[in-house]
Amino acid sequence: MHLKIDPEFSRQLPFLTLGMLEIAELENGPATDALRALVDATVSQTRAELKLEEISQLPAIAGWRRALKAMGTDPARYRISSERLLRRIVKGDGLPRVSLIVDLVNVWSAASGLPIGLYDADRLEGAALEFAAGREGERYLTLAGTEMETKGKPVLRDAAGPCGSPITDSARTATHEGTRRCVAVVFGPPLYDGEEFERHLDLLADWVQHFTTGRVTARERVVS
Repeated sequence: MHLKIDPEFSRQLPFLTLGMLEIAELENGPATDALRALVDATVSQTRAELKLEEISQLPAIAGWRRALKAMGTDPARYRISSERLLRRIVKGDGLPRVSLIVDLVNVWSAASGLPIGLYDADRLEGAALEFAAGREGERYLTLAGTEMETKGKPVLRDAAGPCGSPITDSARTATHEGTRRCVAVVFGPPLYDGEEFERHLDLLADWVQHFTTGRVTARERVVS
């Protein structure tokens, strides 16, 4: 799978950074005890160290809030996924428990502040994922079961159309208990620190290796 950023979108939002990991040989299912311990520790630490009003000031989240506003979208109405996770934690709700790989990327997103998309590789169409601006009248069914219009929002597309966004992923390409191959895409906002992005991507790859049976078979980083 090849990752790219639409050139026109690059002119609209320059200095974006995207990262992608392809993961194979995954045995998905409920989170392991070790992963649940990591989730619990991350939730406790986050709740102790972060206040609700501080979440929007974190570099990744502040960067995406500015980007969404520049695109004409209210960042308080359409929050990026990592901001929603952190608000959920700080408000006392913890992280949702979905599956091994989903729980892993969620806790990583909460720890890094970066939004991440997760896609079943066998449900993706074509050989490329393109990050671009949404289009008039374009919609997709989200993981929450609601339709989201892409106009005014950043969107990730495969050959069949929208499959995700820093805001929320699509139901069409979602992972499930039988997922064996998946693709994780990390969305860095404009001007996000490159070295810090690489450290977070390293951590994600390490956690995949440590907490799952999955094997990272490809890694890519794209900068607009």
